[in-house]
Amino acid sequence: MVAGVGLLSAVVVLPLAALDTGAARADRSRSTVGAVAVPTVTRAARTVARHVPTAIDFVPRYAPDNPFDPDEVVSRLVTRAPDGSLRVYLAFWYEPYRRELIGGYEHLTASGDPYWQVRITPDLVGRWTWYLEGRDPLGEWRTPTRTLDVVESSLPGSLRRSPHSDRYLAFDDGSPYFAIGENLGWYDGRGTVAYDQWLRELGEAGGNFARFWMASWSFGIEWNDTGLGDYSGRLDRAWQLDHAIDTARVNGIQVELALLNHGAFSTNFNSEWASNPYNAANGGPLRRPHDFFTDERAKAWFRQRLMYIVARWGYAPNLLAWEFWNEVDLTDDYLANSAAVAGWHREMADVVRVLDPHRHLISSSTAIFGNEPRLWAEGGLDFAQVHHYARIGDIPYAPNLFRTIPEFTDIRRSQAPTLPVLFAELGVDSRGPVETRAIDPTGIGLHDGLWAGVVSGGFGTAMPWWWDSITHPEWDRYRPMFRAVARFVHGVRFDREAFAATTVDAGGTAPEGVSARVMVGRTRVLGWVKDEQFQWNAQATRPINGATVELQLPPGRWCGRWIDTWTGTGQGRIRTNGGATSLVAPRFARDLAFRLRAC
Repeated sequence: MVAGVGLLSAVVVLPLAALDTGAARADRSRSTVGAVAVPTVTRAARTVARHVPTAIDFVPRYAPDNPFDPDEVVSRLVTRAPDGSLRVYLAFWYEPYRRELIGGYEHLTASGDPYWQVRITPDLVGRWTWYLEGRDPLGEWRTPTRTLDVVESSLPGSLRRSPHSDRYLAFDDGSPYFAIGENLGWYDGRGTVAYDQWLRELGEAGGNFARFWMASWSFGIEWNDTGLGDYSGRLDRAWQLDHAIDTARVNGIQVELALLNHGAFSTNFNSEWASNPYNAANGGPLRRPHDFFTDERAKAWFRQRLMYIVARWGYAPNLLAWEFWNEVDLTDDYLANSAAVAGWHREMADVVRVLDPHRHLISSSTAIFGNEPRLWAEGGLDFAQVHHYARIGDIPYAPNLFRTIPEFTDIRRSQAPTLPVLFAELGVDSRGPVETRAIDPTGIGLHDGLWAGVVSGGFGTAMPWWWDSITHPEWDRYRPMFRAVARFVHGVRFDREAFAATTVDAGGTAPEGVSARVMVGRTRVLGWVKDEQFQWNAQATRPINGATVELQLPPGRWCGRWIDTWTGTGQGRIRTNGGATSLVAPRFARDLAFRLRAC
């Protein structure tokens, strides 16, 4: 099967015959023995709170050969919201599992027969009406109409691009959001139990962002052990991703979900091409990795995968974004095919926006900062990203993170002026955790990435890498760093402040090399003062006395504090008037922050 033109009509209210893609089908009489008129609904809530996920379970009326094939079978939920709008949610094939940790490794066992499930997160209070309908080899079916009453809750909803600023995000209810977190790409041998630990630790430290990968060795649902288009062999991986996303939600953490990683379509960087089911050597449609972006058969297979992914995980109110690629520029022949890559992104973004009634954001990422920026201008994305490693091999590359993170954020904004920017991956040494720990044993790079992100004009901290080998194994070291940043930004409505950012040399009696990055807003001022001679690759400290920061403040009185960035504790109060102002920092070493508010 190759899913064709009928695929996208699965999410609009049309006669179900319109879903047919015209693929020829063998006789299925063996699958329809004992079939019933409509599937049996086994679970459906009658009342749910606003922004709280709920699921409807139903058993099939026949045993599908391939429940992931929209040419064979499609099921969906059709709802009428309290405002009169019609919304359609695709159902997906689900298998329950139970987990055990044996000898430090997770073991999953199927705990029942598979069935259909559809998930929604209602966003409007009031009475919803709904019914299920579908098409299979027996024909079309539809259940009687039922009701769902949605009551109010205090939950903020999902994240969107803020209507008040093109730099930041905000929740449905207008609550502010500034991303503080890390990459948590894949699990270790403990499987989802590892995510239980990492997400709990991150949430307790004030973190609210994590980035997951659907990689072949973790949450990926389609690989050489499944072939193309039938994900039955990896429903255990899908169950793991269910658990990880829900655990993140419980811990207050938004998830960016990377759907593809570069190695699967690269022969040069972390190559998995030899095992990729899209590879013609494995029976797939592609002879070269970069043909993935133009081959219509490959795009059809991926559209089918998107159909399942959006149906299963689009419900999640804590899904910050679908990320099409991790570092797409590391796929083969990227620069020669950048126009095709951008076009592929726009095409698939259009697909997702049709499939996803929850309207999650869409992004992608690149590895090499200077690569051709067409992706950001033409890819149809909702925000841009930056990845950076301050040491490539033996060569430092833009190592001063105090400067690099704001500068790279500004440049990315210039390439796509209307898009917010997230510094989604940061490391000191690209070679690995051993090299990183050797050159930066106290985590200066991670610390500087967090603080530089706050004052960069992006919508989050820079997100560190090496979570499973450095950050969480040494969590006692890194917990205070996250907590300090979380305290610093708490209550700041980034999208309402219209921050203007600048970098200035510190004056007074400060020695050469002390600088400040300052963001002045309508009612808040955020500043980070840094001894630029203290870096991850230059770790000697010196006392800084009498450093001053010259500001131009809006009129009125301003109050605030100097803050130790390593502990989050106050280092002295600030009271000043608007206009030209000189703030004198207390004695410090390494770096120091300040925060002011109109008072």
